[in-house]
Amino acid sequence: MSAPRLVAEFASAEDFLGGYEREMSKGGLLVRGAALPPGAALGPCVLAVSVAGQAPVEVQAQLAAAVPGVGVAVMFPAGPPAPLVALAERLRAPPAQGPAEEEPEPDAEEPPSPAHNPLMSARLAAMTVTEKMQLALSGDREARAYLLRDTNKALHVYVLRNPRLGLDEVIYAAKMSSLSPDALKLIAEHREWGVNSTVCTALARNPRTPVPLVLKLLPRVPLQEVRVIAKGQGRAPIVQAARKLVLNEH
Repeated sequence: MSAPRLVAEFASAEDFLGGYEREMSKGGLLVRGAALPPGAALGPCVLAVSVAGQAPVEVQAQLAAAVPGVGVAVMFPAGPPAPLVALAERLRAPPAQGPAEEEPEPDAEEPPSPAHNPLMSARLAAMTVTEKMQLALSGDREARAYLLRDTNKALHVYVLRNPRLGLDEVIYAAKMSSLSPDALKLIAEHREWGVNSTVCTALARNPRTPVPLVLKLLPRVPLQEVRVIAKGQGRAPIVQAARKLVLNEH
């Protein structure tokens, strides 16, 4: 019996590159809308990747899980196949040469994405928003890491209310420029996290933390970190406040 053939369709180069960075480069892909033939066993398969305006690319993959009504998760045991890597490189646009837009501070540290798990991706894709909220409140470390990066930013606050959450996870969250403003505010105003110097530093260097919150937190940031912020290219009110703190120390 020949290996099943799945087709992953992407409407644009941007859609493909987003899926490549989030999933394929980490070793797998949830092929949304795909289904396996009745009785098909998990094993080798052929994955055809179709991007609008590009010739389809076919690669070998391993079936990981089927989620009825959602799709099929596949894995690349040896890492992303060379044809997908080449396609991603071909589709990446060169850096824009136009007027510079506001960017994160050069020294802002974005935490790495959690190790990709196609099974977890498939599980979350099959959940309702209510089920994700419940998982955020009670789930394990891996589930929390995934949900902190969920595009539904309302879930971020629920993760931070999980009683099993560790301080290292709070620091991880505080560094994330994709975290919701409500979640950043919750961290900043927490009676323990909001006075922790490492957490305050992460929030102060996060380009998405609201300016008023950063101004309140700066006095709790270690002086050596305040000096870095004062010399940076960040938001003007924050840089100015950091410079005043540095001058007051002299």
